[in-house]
Amino acid sequence: MRKTAKARFNCAKRLSTHQALSLWSLPLFSAGLIGMTLLSALHIRTNLAAPFYDLLQIMLALLILIISLVLSGNKYSDRSERMHRCALEINALCHQILPDCVANRDNADVYNRTLEKYGAILNAYENHADIDFDLVRLELSDDYPLNRNQRILIRIRYLFQFWLHLALLSGLVIAFAGLLWPRHKSPNEPTSSASDSR
Repeated sequence: MRKTAKARFNCAKRLSTHQALSLWSLPLFSAGLIGMTLLSALHIRTNLAAPFYDLLQIMLALLILIISLVLSGNKYSDRSERMHRCALEINALCHQILPDCVANRDNADVYNRTLEKYGAILNAYENHADIDFDLVRLELSDDYPLNRNQRILIRIRYLFQFWLHLALLSGLVIAFAGLLWPRHKSPNEPTSSASDSR
């Protein structure tokens, strides 16, 4: 039960991190779309022709709409709160049977009653993800001996849980870099001085 409670706490923290990243990534991406509109309004030259630039804005606007609907449908805040409540209830149940565990008493009545309460708690809430229990394995190194590569892999998998938020911000930076990064002129392209002399 102690390990399950730790996994539920990890799950609550992970969902809370999702919620926090959603509150930052979506507004920043939306602000980037507004910035693209300002580039067009201020007639700032970009590396895309006008029709393709307008198409890019429309596609990104549709993308942020779809992603915002998906993220809001996941209800990270509510799920995090419920998962945290589940972990607290399991902890409370552990404290109830702690005197019997310390005294090392075998009591079938206590065991059956605890098992029933424990099953009721688990059935009342959704289950945690595998990555949440993997973090427990990292914490309880005495119970789960892991080598260095396994520890690194678990941490990478945990960071990968937030790939969507990182992809949004990275995609926005890449889009602005592609639009505004100065291009080298080809030899056949007329220079500005030649164009002015005409």
